[in-house]
Amino acid sequence: MGKSDFQKEVDYFSRVEDMIRNRLEKLHGNKGLLRERVLQERKEMWEDNRHLIRDFDDVVFLNTQETIVSLAEEQLEQNALEIQRMTKMEKSPYFGRVDFTDSETGEKDTIYIGIYSLVKEDSQEIVVVDWRAPIASMFYQFDLGPAWYQVHDYRNEVEITGKRQYRIEEGHFLSVYDTNSSMYDAILGEVLSKHADHRLKVIIGSIQKEQNLAIRSDTKRSCLIYGLAGSGKTSIGLHRLAYVLYCNRDTIKSENILILSNNNIFGSYISTILPDLGEKPAETRVFADLLEASMERGMEIEDYYSQLKAMESGFSYERIKWIQVKYSAELLQYCIDYFADFPFQIPEICYREEIVVSPDLIRSKLNAGRYPDFQSRYERLKCLVRKAIEDFFVLRKEELCREFLEEQEDIFSEKEARIFYRKTVQDYLRQAEDETARLNRLEPGKQLTEVFTKYLRRLGEGDEEAVRLSGSLERGRLLYEDALLYLLIKVLMGETESFSNIRHTVIDESQDYNLLQLYVIKRLLPRSSFTLLGDIFQTVNSVTTIQKYADYEKIFGPELLQIQLRKCYRSSSDINALAFRLIEKEGQPVTEEYSYFERRLKKPQYVICRDMFSCLVPMLERLENYHSVAVIVNSDEEALAVKAYLQKKEAQLIISPEDEMKERLVIIPLFLAKGLEFDAVILFGCISANEQNPHFRRKVYLGCTRALHELYFVERDALPEGLQDCGPCLEISQSL
Repeated sequence: MGKSDFQKEVDYFSRVEDMIRNRLEKLHGNKGLLRERVLQERKEMWEDNRHLIRDFDDVVFLNTQETIVSLAEEQLEQNALEIQRMTKMEKSPYFGRVDFTDSETGEKDTIYIGIYSLVKEDSQEIVVVDWRAPIASMFYQFDLGPAWYQVHDYRNEVEITGKRQYRIEEGHFLSVYDTNSSMYDAILGEVLSKHADHRLKVIIGSIQKEQNLAIRSDTKRSCLIYGLAGSGKTSIGLHRLAYVLYCNRDTIKSENILILSNNNIFGSYISTILPDLGEKPAETRVFADLLEASMERGMEIEDYYSQLKAMESGFSYERIKWIQVKYSAELLQYCIDYFADFPFQIPEICYREEIVVSPDLIRSKLNAGRYPDFQSRYERLKCLVRKAIEDFFVLRKEELCREFLEEQEDIFSEKEARIFYRKTVQDYLRQAEDETARLNRLEPGKQLTEVFTKYLRRLGEGDEEAVRLSGSLERGRLLYEDALLYLLIKVLMGETESFSNIRHTVIDESQDYNLLQLYVIKRLLPRSSFTLLGDIFQTVNSVTTIQKYADYEKIFGPELLQIQLRKCYRSSSDINALAFRLIEKEGQPVTEEYSYFERRLKKPQYVICRDMFSCLVPMLERLENYHSVAVIVNSDEEALAVKAYLQKKEAQLIISPEDEMKERLVIIPLFLAKGLEFDAVILFGCISANEQNPHFRRKVYLGCTRALHELYFVERDALPEGLQDCGPCLEISQSL
């Protein structure tokens, strides 16, 4: 790039910055006026409506004023959002540029791509294009040469003649590159080499081709995005949310978005992504929130992590057996079928010894149909009973009216007899509805015990577990798996309130959910599409988790989009080489399906130390330059021991899923570290603690893929036999 070309870029940047500053000045000026207008409109509404509402005109007037106030508040809120966007844009207005020629017209054009769009107010000329716009997809999807972008159903064919990428930080123009594949890799390597803090970062300037396809996949369909640790699943899932909002402005707002995770640590980790992308924050919940919201007040429920700890305690073989039964696809389908064909009690209704509603006839008609769920079947039952009563009385209308007149000839006129007839019909309809409801007044707890007992007998098992479950329900204290089963029954019976306002849901670490949970989530969110993020190699037990990607179709159907991210970017090449080796024995060689970005630093260090604690302080001192460091241990008890040893250091102890990461240095158990990333990680005793675990290698894989740049293992003993094949990926040293 010549000097004159570089100067043109600097000049363009200066013009864009001036435009943003002018826009900000105007927005800040409007803020005071808009706030004053809101206060004035609220005051007028209060003063004009202090009197009581007297008639319909007063109601109309009040509604009109409320609308005016709401509009003023919305304008103030939009102004604040625009200030937020322009402030971010002032620091870095764009990151890319594409030069192209329209293949049909030969017209040349250039677009600059940034986090938001920027348009000249006077001429409506587009100065910067939003990264989510269809035309911006070319930046991510194509190199120089033939390309296209699609707007609605029209595909625009173009020839890309140039691509550039910019480094603009804190309002300073630092550099510009004419991009080709090798240069782009150099820029990406620079981005990946940056230090991480405790918040996930926006990655719009470094989105890769396969990631771009995942983000821009059909927003109307549910989508599974899967790949190994570090392939960008979480980032892509959250950027996809911003894309969903962009494409569905008229129907989906941030308040219609839900992000589900297994703990609040993750919630704090991703909390800034949507605001950084110029959208309002979405609601972030843990699954336990949905579970507790659907339970009766006062019911005590074991939490998810207590269940995991109990399963690894070594004394839970019997419990694991029953968890496998309760989480099975077979029991789930049995429960769905049982309530879809529920044997409702049908009342016999008679009129003067003549049968109006015959239970046998109604049952045969009811069983002739197939219903999707319990509520549909119950509504059909009530409809059949109501129709039987109406048909009975319609056929006998004239006869009954005549009988009324004959019996009460001195009291009823013909008109009054017909009124009495209608009242009689209504009384019978009400009686039938009340009797149907009385006969079928069901308690979810009793239904759970009944259906579970029947299923166990079908398996040839005894009733002991069903009796234990029944006792737990009576005491109001449920194991986690029992609470899930109880929630399933309530959902199938229509006893839970759905979240009908949610239109799109992201489920992170979705492989850690079982089929029962996913079915319940789908039923509780009936209007939502889903983005599922998963990596089955991070499942550290085979009982409570998804084991095959094909299993997702059992809940979301064959129409579920499945997008694989094949390249890992988070960790250095040396850490990724170890991670790949750890999971290669789980099946075919991982490199046949996956690869990683080449970013060489130093091999993971395996330090053998008899006094493991003595290694910690000097090791942490060598890592002082990093923004985030984690000491990952196997259990809460070990985390407490490390915290006690490092009491003079500012280290945050995280042993609860409710905690939020705040300090540069954290001490955290392995099961809570899932989904997080740190500049450097010390796996402290995690190998020896898990050597006998059937998912030993996956646990080590989970721990080592938390590290971006440096990884250390601290152990008392040499590399165990089960990891000898990983030796070439490690630098082994001994410290006395």
